[in-house]
Amino acid sequence: MIRYYLLCVASAGVWAVISYYIGEYWMSPQIWGGIAVSPLIGLVAGAVYRPAYRFPFSGRVAMSLFTFYLSVALFGIACGIFDALRELPDGSQRNTIPVIFQGLAGTFYGVTATGFVGFLWPLAHLNHWFVGRVARCHLQPLQGPDHPGR
Repeated sequence: MIRYYLLCVASAGVWAVISYYIGEYWMSPQIWGGIAVSPLIGLVAGAVYRPAYRFPFSGRVAMSLFTFYLSVALFGIACGIFDALRELPDGSQRNTIPVIFQGLAGTFYGVTATGFVGFLWPLAHLNHWFVGRVARCHLQPLQGPDHPGR
C-alpha cells in the first residue's frame, strides 16, 4: 500500500510538470501554488481512485474522469489561495474568496474549453492503470470496514 501512494506522489510530480507547461502562460505566477501542493493532490486522487481497480473498464474510465476533475479543482483552489496570499503591487486590499474561486474557475475553463481534457483524461486513465499495475492493486483485496478482505 505504501508503494501505491509513493507512486501517486511520483506521478503527481509528472502531472505538475505537465501543468506547468500547459498553464504557465496563463497562470504565472499563481500556478506555483498548485505545483507546490501537487504531491498532496496526487495522494487524494490515488486514494479516491483506489477502489476503482475492482470496477469494470467503463467504471475505471468514468472514475479517471472524476479524479481528473477533482485534481483540477484542488489545483485551481491551491492556485487561487496562492494568488490571494500575494500582495498587490499598490498594496490595496482584495476579497480573498473571489480570488480563490477565480483560480478554480480558471483551471476548469482552461482544461475544458480549450480542449486539453481531450488528451488529459485518457492520460489520467493511463496514469491510473500504470500506477495500479506497478503497485499491483488489481491483485490486492480491498481493506477497511466495508471490505474486511476476501
